[in-house]
Amino acid sequence: MAGLCFGKGEKIVFIGDSITDCGRRTAQDGPYGRGYVNLAQALLHARYPAHDLTIVNRGIGGNTVRDLAARWQEDVLAEEPDWLSVKVGINDVGRLIVGNLVDHVPPDEYEATYRSLLQQTPAVANGKLILLDPYVIERPLTGDPAATSGVSLAEVQEKFADLRASGVQDGPVYHAGWQYFRHYIDAYVEVVHRLAAEFDAILVETQVAFDAATAAQQPAVWAADRIHPDTPGHAVIARAFLAAVGYGDV
Repeated sequence: MAGLCFGKGEKIVFIGDSITDCGRRTAQDGPYGRGYVNLAQALLHARYPAHDLTIVNRGIGGNTVRDLAARWQEDVLAEEPDWLSVKVGINDVGRLIVGNLVDHVPPDEYEATYRSLLQQTPAVANGKLILLDPYVIERPLTGDPAATSGVSLAEVQEKFADLRASGVQDGPVYHAGWQYFRHYIDAYVEVVHRLAAEFDAILVETQVAFDAATAAQQPAVWAADRIHPDTPGHAVIARAFLAAVGYGDV
């Protein structure tokens, strides 16, 4: 991309789950949160002050694409953004891994709902869409997780949530949980890539960015729980985002 994609005076709405939210609804960290949205907006304003960009963060922790659909009118359409940035999918997958099948959003529903939301959004029709694929900070998996780990998905669904809640970060079920997470999230990454091609969107490959990061450092360096990044992990996302929108190196 030759130069920044955003024009002067434009509004960019970011919507997603806790990775986008990152405290933006608190007095301490509002209105941008303390994550990649905050890092991106700060660097955009610093390098392009004359653009006078308006940044709006509409992330809410725990959201799936179903939740985005329930608040799309208020948090996207009513905002009338020039640009829309979407990052959702971690919870859609995560519910499966912890055995919450009621709230798990299967890939076909994820894709159909996501597509429906994009189809009704003027910014998308105007060619001003940015899609960030979901990720889990787990190294790429070779083979089937059941064969690799020796642990069944049913056992993971029974025990993984309790292990995480207790702070356990070792053992066969714990490690198998992340392997299953990576195995299943790849299908959701593929959905986002298809939608990006379909809608001619700017694609931000966050899973690729974290794969490069974890090739150099252990997953815990970027996020203690392999999902919610610390500041260096959010910087990985922000750098990928800024590179994709034509900011240049940072």
